[in-house]
Order: sequence, then C-alpha cells, then structure tokens
Amino acid sequence: MAQLNQEQSVNIKQKFFRLNTLAAFLIAAVVVYIFLTRFDIGETVSIIKNSNIMLIFLGTVVFYGFIPLRGYRWRDLLIESNISQPTMVLTRIYFLAFFVNAILPARIGDIYRAYLLKKKRNVSFSLSIGVLFSERIFDLASTALLVLISGYFYIGLISEEYHNYILTGLIIIGGIILAFAVFSWRYKWLLYVLPRKFHKHFESFSKGIFRSPVKIPVILSESLIIWLSEAARLYFIALALGCRVDFLLAVFISQASLIIMSLPLTPAGLGFVELFMFAALLPAGLTNETAAAVIIADRLISYWSVIIFGATHYILSPRYR
Repeated sequence: MAQLNQEQSVNIKQKFFRLNTLAAFLIAAVVVYIFLTRFDIGETVSIIKNSNIMLIFLGTVVFYGFIPLRGYRWRDLLIESNISQPTMVLTRIYFLAFFVNAILPARIGDIYRAYLLKKKRNVSFSLSIGVLFSERIFDLASTALLVLISGYFYIGLISEEYHNYILTGLIIIGGIILAFAVFSWRYKWLLYVLPRKFHKHFESFSKGIFRSPVKIPVILSESLIIWLSEAARLYFIALALGCRVDFLLAVFISQASLIIMSLPLTPAGLGFVELFMFAALLPAGLTNETAAAVIIADRLISYWSVIIFGATHYILSPRYR
C-alpha cells in the first residue's frame, strides 16, 4: 500500500482532465444518447412539469437527510479502530466523496475520503483504506441481501441480459464478502508473501479492518437503512409522477442500479444506470415517457444535484478539500 506523500496525486482537477476520465464521459454520452432515443422528450418533460412538487421535495429530503447517517456509520467503523472523529466532519467529507464519484470513474471518491482524513485529521491513510474496505463490504452485503429479497418477486421483469449482469454482480459480491471474512481473521499470513517494505502499511491497513462480531448487527442495520433510503427516494419520485410502483420494486431497481453503478465504466454509472432503470420500469406497466420521467427526475436528485451542490461545497470550503 503506497504511502501518502500523494497530496498531489489526489488532485481532483488533474484527474478530471485525464484521458481516462474524458473517455468515461464520452462513453456515458453515447449511452445517454441511446437512452434519450427511446422516448418522446417533449412528452416526458410535460409529465415532469405536472409532477407533485411536495413528493419530489420529500424524495430530495430523504436522499440528503440520510447522508449524515453515512457519516455516523463511518464514525462507528473508525471507533472500532480506536479513531474518534466528529460525525459532522465525516459527513462533509462523505458528501465531497459523493461529488468526486459523480465526476470521476472507478469510485475515486472513496480514495479521496481517506486522503482528506489523512490531510485534515491526521488519520493514517492505510488505516482509513482498511476502514473504507470494511464499509464497502457492509454496503455490498446489504445491497446483495436487498436485491435477493426484492429480486425474488421482480427479477422476471427484466431481460435475460440484465439477469446475467446482476447474477454476475451477486456472485462477485459473494466472493468478496467470503474473502473479506477469511482475510479479517487470517490476514497475517500475507506478511510472509509481501515485500518487507510494505509490511508497515499493510499492518496499518489491517488495523482498519472490522473485526467485532458483536457490532455486526449495528453496522449492518445502519447499512440497510442507508440503502433502503435509496429505494424510498425512487418510490416517492415515482408517486410524484403518478406511478403506482410497489415499494419492493423500488428496492429492487435502486439496489440493482447500485451494482451497475459500481462498474468502473462511467462516473456513478452515468448512462448505464438510466438504461437499466428503463428496462426494469417498462415491464411494470409504465409507458416509455413515464418511465423516462421517473428516471430523469430521480437522477436529477441523486446525480446531477450532487454535482451542483458538491461543486459548490468543493469551491467554497477549501479547508475541507
């Protein structure tokens, strides 16, 4: 694990203008264009204009209102490694990471969180990566559990191609969780195969790994609430547009979208998430234009507003970046 004399290596402006980032946005633009050709844009805009503003507002409140819980869960995981940090500080850093994930591919925002915690709070970068790795395992476990429960009822709504994507994602998630469980208790054997110069960083990383079985119900409950809030946002948006969508369907679509969002092809799955949601909503009885309206309204909150508010926070809060 490389040492963090990397303050310049997590330079968001530099990374945004790199060739791989520009290529990711080019791919996203092509996929978004394909999405936009599948419905009448004028009719879709009309549906959005006639939406229930209070329910749209409620969906927005649900999305942003649960970000502090993400910061609180991060605090709980850090405490397990004997690191105490204020929830509000962690929440602001988490939101900046949201913004970074929205403009850069491959979830660079997670690395950025560790970088900021090192830079601003003097927490070991390697240890932070271990904590974030543990957090990601809880996220994957929660997402997989919710997809399996809701997918039992709704997996038949989508095409076989998407079945394969989701099944592959679930298999990978299962493998990662199993590997994490083995690693968390038998990590020291890796010291025998790693070069000695990496031992210090690896030991710091391993200190961030979650190893408290008694706290699993607490962290898992926090994780499930966080990801159910994603489903609640989509559910309220659908209701705002006059769609009678079952909540379990909202759970399935939101969680399966998170799996697709994790693919390092475009920032936050831009384009691919829209196409998947479109494929999942149509069999539920929505017209092309209504499904597109739900997707656009939902992504305006969960993606585009993050870019707007995140960029504002990034520019106006230099001590947090």
